[in-house]
Amino acid sequence: MIKIVTTITSITCLLIADIGCNILTDKKQGCQEKSIINKTCPNSNLLIQNEIDSFSGSSLNKSKKKIEHKRINITKRLLFVDTQHLDYNITIERISTPNAPSCPPFCIEPIKIDKIKTVGELEVLSFIQEVTKNRDGLLIDVRKNSKYREETIPSAINLPYEMLTNSSPYQKEVLKTLGARKIKRGWLFKNPQRLLIFGASSFSPEASKAVKQLLKLGYPSNKILYYRGGILSWKAAGLTLI
Repeated sequence: MIKIVTTITSITCLLIADIGCNILTDKKQGCQEKSIINKTCPNSNLLIQNEIDSFSGSSLNKSKKKIEHKRINITKRLLFVDTQHLDYNITIERISTPNAPSCPPFCIEPIKIDKIKTVGELEVLSFIQEVTKNRDGLLIDVRKNSKYREETIPSAINLPYEMLTNSSPYQKEVLKTLGARKIKRGWLFKNPQRLLIFGASSFSPEASKAVKQLLKLGYPSNKILYYRGGILSWKAAGLTLI
């Protein structure tokens, strides 16, 4: 059923149309919704037209308008997705803003990385409880140190992604701290730490890059958790930041 609510001073008029009727197109035979509302709401034709104009200007009709804003890639290879909603052609795309990041590198990250388990806020909280109780594991913020110092999730340590790269002078010490031992052909992770890794958001690449780099170095996938939503999702959930 279609419901349109309009207000005339203090009177609220409710139009309930039969499922076979569509006030946005030509009337089908037997469709009487205008006559129904006319009996109860003065000036209803004007009000209904205003609602229709507002509805027609909504996202359902955006496909008929020339897109003036700059498109931002969704992923490196995906610019937009065309689909249909009711009788309208719709283009799903990323909205551009004056300070919008570009993609790449700020592309929407996939929910899954190899065999890594992706987690949400409740799993992060559970991990924090376990680490606090058993001292087993590290909650790692892989953003730059300046961002970490502005705000982060309580109990997180800062390990910027750049420190894990092969060109970093800190890589060796970092991996030893995580439980690795250097061998001729790379690294041996005999007693690795449990890690929960996060970055800025689901469209910021540092966390996924850190996870992928650790996997390349030989870190066991069952010892890594990936919080894809990062600081942005944590903040959106209203959870404490420090």
